[in-house]
Amino acid sequence: MALPAQTGEKVLVTGATGRQGGTGSSVVEELLARSYKIRALVRTEDDRAEALRQRGVEVVLGDFTDYQSLVRALEGMESAYFCYPVAPGIAEAAGLFAAAGKVQGLRRVIDLSVAAASPTSPSPQGRAQWVAEQIFEWAGFDGVHLRIAAFFMENLPYIHGGEIRSRGRIANAFGDKRLSWIAGSDVGALAASLIAQPGQNDRTVLAGGTVLLSFSEIAEKISSLTHRTVHYKELSPEYWHRELTASAEAAGRPNPRGIDHLVAQSKTLRSIPDLPVTDHVQRLVGRPPITFEAFLRRHEKELTPQS
Repeated sequence: MALPAQTGEKVLVTGATGRQGGTGSSVVEELLARSYKIRALVRTEDDRAEALRQRGVEVVLGDFTDYQSLVRALEGMESAYFCYPVAPGIAEAAGLFAAAGKVQGLRRVIDLSVAAASPTSPSPQGRAQWVAEQIFEWAGFDGVHLRIAAFFMENLPYIHGGEIRSRGRIANAFGDKRLSWIAGSDVGALAASLIAQPGQNDRTVLAGGTVLLSFSEIAEKISSLTHRTVHYKELSPEYWHRELTASAEAAGRPNPRGIDHLVAQSKTLRSIPDLPVTDHVQRLVGRPPITFEAFLRRHEKELTPQS
């Protein structure tokens, strides 16, 4: 089912200026095409914020840790898309966001979550995501918890791109496990479809990926595309944790929570059935999802070994 045309509804979108492939920018694209009035919450004034303005998006400065900025951002909003990175602080952010929303009469929240959201999840992010979901429940908002049971394709250039370019290698602790994959822009399109179809979905939507692939299969696909050899090396979870930590610190972007989540997933997923492949993009958005091959072609430069 394609998104129905709408006019006039006001939606606050968070994460609209995130890194390439982020979900917030895709939510903006999808809703602008349906004449929604979009306000974007951004942390800094930069070229990305100005680009949103040029497209007719109202931009407001704010931060998930600044309650008063959230109150201002949510003034007059009917619905909101809540997207928080895999990092510490999501429970506090959800609490402040919900409190500000209650003050301003917000009715609906579509929050991006993960399949691992559970009070007993081995991932600290999974436990925190569950708490965030509960906060929106307690606040009494309508909406949907959009749990993604898949890995974002954007993880490949973002997490593994440097090593692919410098060493022709993908190394992690997932082994031969086949994982479900989805493009971040398709996740954003799913979130937009849930905003555009109030009352037509379950309280929690568990959306799988669009293809199942192991990292060995991914290495073969990249090799075929770039005509340069990329191989996969399996690491122990402990060794991979150390490698991720060192790489993140060297790049000046330490993220212990994100690293803990990835490593916990590499352990947990070995003992459970494969994550699902589902038709949510086709069914809710009304178009085919982005294929893995098309994604690789778009990111060929980032995934080509240099020697």
